[in-house]
Amino acid sequence: MEKVINNMFGGWKYITNLDHHYNGRVVVAWRPDYYQVKYISGTAQSITGLVTDVVLQKEFYITVVYAFNTREERRSLWQHLESMSGGIKQPWLVTGDFNSVLLADDRIGGNPVTMCEVVDFQECIDTCELMELPCGGSRYTWNDKYGDNRVFSKIDWAFVNREWMDYMPVIQAIYLVEGISDHCPLRISKDTGGGKRDKTFKYCNVWALHPQFKEVVTQGWQQQVAWYSMFQVVKKLKLLKKALKKLNHQHFRNILVEAEEDRAALNQAQNRLHSDPSNKALQEQETIMYHKFRNSSYLAKMFLLQRSKASWIKLGGDNIRYFYSVIRHKRLQQAIIQIKDHHGELTTDNASKTNVLVDYYETMLSKEGRRRAKTFHSFLKNCTTLNASQQMELIQPYTVKEVK
Repeated sequence: MEKVINNMFGGWKYITNLDHHYNGRVVVAWRPDYYQVKYISGTAQSITGLVTDVVLQKEFYITVVYAFNTREERRSLWQHLESMSGGIKQPWLVTGDFNSVLLADDRIGGNPVTMCEVVDFQECIDTCELMELPCGGSRYTWNDKYGDNRVFSKIDWAFVNREWMDYMPVIQAIYLVEGISDHCPLRISKDTGGGKRDKTFKYCNVWALHPQFKEVVTQGWQQQVAWYSMFQVVKKLKLLKKALKKLNHQHFRNILVEAEEDRAALNQAQNRLHSDPSNKALQEQETIMYHKFRNSSYLAKMFLLQRSKASWIKLGGDNIRYFYSVIRHKRLQQAIIQIKDHHGELTTDNASKTNVLVDYYETMLSKEGRRRAKTFHSFLKNCTTLNASQQMELIQPYTVKEVK
């Protein structure tokens, strides 16, 4: 094993699970100038290590899986993951070949997916509170390469826990084509972001709580603008946006940092007061810091509540960590990992994805795009359509008897 690793990855370090299985089914290798890995535990189907990112100076757990082929043999893997999950309070990445589909559409060809087949895997993921990384590339990660009746299935996975979304940078998973193997390689990489992007203007609810807000809006809306009515509206909105940006920069730019600073200042004031409870000056100082933190923490929670869009949760309590988690989860769900251009080619880097989107909308809004839309509408006119009476029937209120 050592000779093979040295030939393939000269200068790298590695760990295996040879102590748990004679074949050494799992190998984890890493470059020591990028990562440090501490072995935590191993089984015949997995290796778990504590990884230190040398560049970011962040720690996370990683579990690399190579599951057995039968449902009965995999049960020990699910039990092992569930038992570990309770003790892991740091970011955790779980990835590898699980030899199991998770949902009904994770396999085409062969036998249909049954509930009995996936229930153990699903319960394990739920118990461990893991969520799949958004992924691009190949939809199915394994195929048997057998004749005309091939079986394609998704049995390779990458999951993270909530702590990962709270504390780690965004990562992307791409399943590459398999080559001569029967499995698609999985590449997990950090999202570099492709440089700074221009931020779109969004109204922030906390602005309305500032005493100058009404005056800023009134002054912006009362400015005299010549030209036709619609132009006046657009121009005033642009002027108002500029004024609101200035208000935000002056009073809300560091709203989250200020809340944390006020929390620390309140803790210090309370510690001093507890050491000298009868000191009137310390009592007054603690009262001032209490009200200051109460106000800044309320603004911070309002700000994060709007960003997370979790409007069903009431303000109150220490929900800031939860809001951050929701925001990051939405970013994961909404991430565009890959996109096809008009030639049908997949692209994954941020600059190319941006160009594809711009090209698409430029084409759609161009003369050629409008010509295609006109042709499509002409086609629809020749189709069978509902008359006015039939259309009205569709929007009539339904009765209880009609609901089955």
